Amino acid sequence: MRKIIILVCFAFVFLTTPSRAAEEYGWRFAATTTDIFIARPFTFAATILGGALWAVALPITLPTRTGREAFDALVRQPWELTVDRELGDFAD
Repeated sequence: MRKIIILVCFAFVFLTTPSRAAEEYGWRFAATTTDIFIARPFTFAATILGGALWAVALPITLPTRTGREAFDALVRQPWELTVDRELGDFAD
């Protein structure tokens, strides 16, 4: 079973990586791949953890009227990095 899984993984990597696209786009291809498999899952996790942290901090931020700023920093910004950013765009 383990050999089959390894074989399927290798086949997936070699058959889905268009060599022409890698030659033509170079770093753009690498940046897009890195964004899909590494950056997006981490920014999504940061959104979820930020939401939990914002909920815990809410009793402190409401009396000081800084709840909106805390929400923007902990939830909205990671969400925008996850959803609104173009694939492979790490400029900001």
